[in-house]
Amino acid sequence: MSITLRPFTSSESDSEFVWSCFSARVEWLASKGLDGQWGHWDSDTKEKIRASLPADTAKGARSWIAEVDGAPAGFLQLTPFRAEYLPFDEKEDKPGKEIYVKALVVHPDFKGKGVGEYMLRYAKGIAEEEKADWLRLDCWRGPEGKDGLVKYYEGQGFARAREFVTPAPAPRAGEWPGQLLEMKIAQDSK
Repeated sequence: MSITLRPFTSSESDSEFVWSCFSARVEWLASKGLDGQWGHWDSDTKEKIRASLPADTAKGARSWIAEVDGAPAGFLQLTPFRAEYLPFDEKEDKPGKEIYVKALVVHPDFKGKGVGEYMLRYAKGIAEEEKADWLRLDCWRGPEGKDGLVKYYEGQGFARAREFVTPAPAPRAGEWPGQLLEMKIAQDSK
């Protein structure tokens, strides 16, 4: 089995794959009782995702499609900026240049094949090349006992930085409990 990354293009096939990857993962999460992470998506969500990709690229984001033996398997997006819902907190966040994992999703058909780990190693390599101090990401924290995503990232070398709560994305109401995680990029790699 060979895992590779190639740049995301704005082609219809790449855009459709990103949508199908997120959509399949949303269905899988709902089947596990974890729909609090992303809720339920519809055609409006699809259009928002499709529109956000070129908008993020214009602001400096870079995106890749992970492939397993040539078949699309996952999506990675790195940015030099955080999501708007998570501003820098001068009291809690450590200063320094950061590379942010804005999106990392593996299609459920490729779960357990090492695709997510591969994309995270690639992201770390980019952070090292760009002499960043931190590789950071945020994810759904979930209620106690349903924090598997946070534990997954800890298993990949990230540490919990701080918890946060933000309004749930539309059309949902309520709050979305998140976790900021970070990985210190070694000084000797600079």
